[in-house]
Amino acid sequence: MSVQVPLNYNSVDDYKLFLKIKSLPAYSFVGRTAIVPDRYAEAIGMKPPHRQTLRYRPRSPFLFDYQRAIAKMAIKKRKFCMFADCGLGKTLVYLEWAKHVSKVTSGAILMICPLMVVEQIMDEVKRFYGDTMPWEYIRSSNLQGWLNSGGRFGITNYEALTQELTAGRLDAMIIDESSMLKSHYGKWGTRILQLGRGLEWKICGTGTPAPNDRIEYANHAVFMDAFPNVNSFLARFFVNRGQTSGRWEMKAHAVEPFYRALSDWSIFLANPAVYGWKDHSDDIPPIHVHIEHVPLTQEQYIAIGKVTNQLFVTEVGGIGTRSKLSQISKGRVGKHSIPENKTAYIRSLIDSWPDESTIIWCLYNAEQETMARAFPDAANIAGSTPHTKRLELLADFKSGRTKVLITKPKILGYGLNLQVATRQIFSGLQDSYESYYQAVKRSNRVGSTKPLNVHIPVTDAEWPMVQTVIRKSKQVQQDTEAQERIFRQHAWK
Repeated sequence: MSVQVPLNYNSVDDYKLFLKIKSLPAYSFVGRTAIVPDRYAEAIGMKPPHRQTLRYRPRSPFLFDYQRAIAKMAIKKRKFCMFADCGLGKTLVYLEWAKHVSKVTSGAILMICPLMVVEQIMDEVKRFYGDTMPWEYIRSSNLQGWLNSGGRFGITNYEALTQELTAGRLDAMIIDESSMLKSHYGKWGTRILQLGRGLEWKICGTGTPAPNDRIEYANHAVFMDAFPNVNSFLARFFVNRGQTSGRWEMKAHAVEPFYRALSDWSIFLANPAVYGWKDHSDDIPPIHVHIEHVPLTQEQYIAIGKVTNQLFVTEVGGIGTRSKLSQISKGRVGKHSIPENKTAYIRSLIDSWPDESTIIWCLYNAEQETMARAFPDAANIAGSTPHTKRLELLADFKSGRTKVLITKPKILGYGLNLQVATRQIFSGLQDSYESYYQAVKRSNRVGSTKPLNVHIPVTDAEWPMVQTVIRKSKQVQQDTEAQERIFRQHAWK
């Protein structure tokens, strides 16, 4: 609902009102009439229209204060996104939101999440809500039938979203790990936007707001119905410089309006105390990062020289060159293996802490196969590992029966609780801060009892890529602080 405000441009008072409206997170104009969302009516001195709704009463004693407050905010706005740090409990906010939505709608409520997280979320539903919210897992083959005539609460995985799906009786959507929306033209992002179009109730969340590249918020804005399409979002805040890489640049002085617009339908949350809530981060042990030098072999120097025409690596070039250098650092040139020191170095690290559980993160298939041979007793979860086998290997690792887990961030790096690991080793690390941070936070979250030691053994050829990740981490901090500051100014109106 909205409030229509006719304006007389010859009136000083109306001009002051016009400036107030322009400072709101959301508004539009039709001729001389301002269209203001009803939730902002009081901020400009107007009485909001009466809106029939059911008041949210938080009665779940296990929620933190910020979870209750965000659930209330999301229910009030109906369409909401949480850019909340990993481990702050977004799942419970989703469930509180869904519990309320089920009282005011009659259709289906569908949660979409990564496949490996489905069972974990189902366990949390049972643990916190018992039988009061009977969620069921919907497989791809049954999803359309469930949407047409199935139960009340359903959870499915991204891979189940096919081109043929129609919304059916869908009333509300929950998108977990919504960083999947960042690819403007990716198949999952496109299908989610299509299914969600026209829905009054939508919520999504991700632990990693887009570092260094604010245009990645575009699909979130479209999913929230704040903008009709990606291009309209980009045109409002960015200038197209025309290059093939990094062509979108934020307009001068647009940072403040940009985050003010986002505050209409989202929250950035790294430290709850910023908003006056209790800071529970002191309950989470620290992360200690160790960047450790691994010498290159003579064969690796020769291979690197052929790629870069340099004796020493100073510039690593584009994606293709970076990938080649990264693979050479792990002993791979095309389809051939060459001598390398990293595997033995990682073996020596893990041998030095035999009583601790360790995750080894890899980038490439050949690299993961090498690690699996070096650690024959490890739980090795690759892309080809069947789902039931993955669950079995994860159970062994979580119970401590298996001390080493080998996998990739794109397989297990999102959503899972793997606090059992007190050590992580990145065999490979290439540019992506999001992938790195998400992987680290699998083992450092609410429920962790010991510090997490993260080891990054790096060769000279990989060092520029590690520097990129470090630089992006600083930009994330700046972005989060800026949005938190602007959100405090506008979100409570």
